Amino acid sequence: MTFKPFSRHNIGGVEVVSPIWLAPLAGVTTHTFRAWHRKMGAGLVHTEMVSAVGLSYKNRKTADLIGDDSEPGPIVLQLFAPDAESIARGASLAVRMRRFDALEVNMACPMPKVTKKGSGAKLLEHPEEAKKIVSALKDFDLPVWVKLRITDQNQHPLTTAAFCEALLASGANLLMLHGRTPAQRYEGFANKEAIVDIAHTFPGRIVASGDYYAPADAQFYLDGGCVAVLAARGSLRDAYLIPRTHAALGYEIPETMTNPTTGDQIDALIQIGREGIAHEGERFTLVLIRRMLSGIFKGFHGASAIRQMCASCTSWTALEDSLTRLRDDNSVRADRNLAQHTIMM
Repeated sequence: MTFKPFSRHNIGGVEVVSPIWLAPLAGVTTHTFRAWHRKMGAGLVHTEMVSAVGLSYKNRKTADLIGDDSEPGPIVLQLFAPDAESIARGASLAVRMRRFDALEVNMACPMPKVTKKGSGAKLLEHPEEAKKIVSALKDFDLPVWVKLRITDQNQHPLTTAAFCEALLASGANLLMLHGRTPAQRYEGFANKEAIVDIAHTFPGRIVASGDYYAPADAQFYLDGGCVAVLAARGSLRDAYLIPRTHAALGYEIPETMTNPTTGDQIDALIQIGREGIAHEGERFTLVLIRRMLSGIFKGFHGASAIRQMCASCTSWTALEDSLTRLRDDNSVRADRNLAQHTIMM
């Protein structure tokens, strides 16, 4: 992929080629999902949220989230833990397993299974411990980033600006700020203006997160002073969101990524499936494909029928065979509109 020149190549201590990044998503941003969005031009990807305590207990499933050095960067490890000692112990194990470009602490997850143990967004209520966590990670000679949410004056001791200032003073290189309070979880709307206000307060230090579903959303954040934008649930709604955003920003992007034919979209799902089988196995691959269907097959007549066909397949072999037959049909090989095509199972 060829990009126009990007003026800020170093963000938060990491060299990047684009300010549009893939966010960490629990149960989603596996090796396969990261590989797809890296191919789509993501300037940086994240692991899933990894339990530092789980790593310390040598939990195999937790360790599997780390991946290995066969995967290109830049990639950021996101850890969660309730205290500095736990985060440092988990980070020490993780960096022995593979290379990372930065270490990131999750202080944003609002889900009870995380917060009831003192991790995630619960740390917004304990700024002193949050500062200790950041300081502890500075010992690993990697950039330290923090993912957090805007605070609520009725629940949290510090304003968003004051909490951000405390983290930066403790050594954080970059902050990923989500525009919802923990109480909102994932409901309502992200407060984009609040993120932009903080970006103006701390120039060069704020990455935007929340309600990025269209190129215009990313443009708003970048125009508002954010140095990068995280593609999260929007990357599931539209598998081509990142390249479409790059095109809107003036990057030179192939049409296969911004206006893919039906055949292009079928090829994409086949590639994703093969990658998944190789790295996560059949069961997870079928689950991931079902989650991605509406974000890949869209914008043409017959897309719903293809989605239904894919969702009904119980094995990768059957699904790949069906997709291959459909792709090779002359009526869909290059057309940008699947006109009245009947899917044969």
